[in-house]
Amino acid sequence: MSLLADPRIHELLVSLGILVGSYLAARFLSFLFGKVLGRAARRASSSFEDRLVGAVKRPLTYFLFLVGAYAAVHRSPLPTPWSHRVDVALFVLSVLLVTLAFIRAYGILLAWYTNEARGGGDGLAAEFGPLLSKAGKVLISLVAAITVLRHLGVDVESLVVSLGVGSLAVGLAAQDTLANMFAGFTLMLDRPFRIGDRIQLASGEVGDVVTIGIRATRLKTPDETVLVIPNSVLTKEKVVNQSLPTPQITTRVDVGVAYGTDLAQAKAVLAEAAVTSEHVDRERAPVVLVTRFGDYAVNLQVIFWTKSFAEKGLATSQVHEEIYRRFRETGIEIPFPVRKVIQEVAP
Repeated sequence: MSLLADPRIHELLVSLGILVGSYLAARFLSFLFGKVLGRAARRASSSFEDRLVGAVKRPLTYFLFLVGAYAAVHRSPLPTPWSHRVDVALFVLSVLLVTLAFIRAYGILLAWYTNEARGGGDGLAAEFGPLLSKAGKVLISLVAAITVLRHLGVDVESLVVSLGVGSLAVGLAAQDTLANMFAGFTLMLDRPFRIGDRIQLASGEVGDVVTIGIRATRLKTPDETVLVIPNSVLTKEKVVNQSLPTPQITTRVDVGVAYGTDLAQAKAVLAEAAVTSEHVDRERAPVVLVTRFGDYAVNLQVIFWTKSFAEKGLATSQVHEEIYRRFRETGIEIPFPVRKVIQEVAP
């Protein structure tokens, strides 16, 4: 009797054939996968696709081979206990490979978002990049662990309940810290300001955004000091972003002229003086208004736009100097209050 006529030997050879065929198919599909995506990556301007293909190519090859091994084990004449053990081992290896592929792909996607997609690293995304990387990897690993434990027959529900109770205790003990962390994520998603923007708080402080951390945001004030604000405060109170929608900022200069002055001439002088500074945006014409009639002067206001908030002080100073000089040249008087004291002489 030939060995091939034995059903057990026949099933074993078929299983070996499936195993070898699955390995060859996995290698071929991996090669084909790399070729197709490699051409697409060469046509792209960035190396994002290259890194993504390199990260998932090897785990994908092994996963396809394990699929064939799973089919081969179920065709083999192994005893049921051994078949079950091999089946569990293949399932665990498959989950590990898929988890590895997801973790690698997630890391590459996050790096691409924080660096390339945002033009070299946007402030908020760059600040929260390491935190998001760790949180995402932990979440993917946790899902993989729960999947494996469920397959092994472990009661996952009770474990999740225990973890939930522990998380509740930690949350109650660190309410302020968690509030600041979630506020930081809100700032990242809502994006009311970015690194380098000048903002004004509800309390009146003004500063340039230096860093946006997990717990707090740091501002550099015009006095060259650092102001630390908890993220939860920034999400609850009013914040004025002076850098948006454009870096140009409105600037106002008030001046008073004597009664009897030619207002048309004074307004023309103010408009000309406002555009003499190199820190003023000359594409937008200044506006001169008569604001009120004072006790001893007619009050005027000239409105112009500086190129950025950092140049506002220099622009205001230069415009003041030019107004004073031109008023002296044209003879326009800037009055000052006069008090007349009358002394009565007793008879």
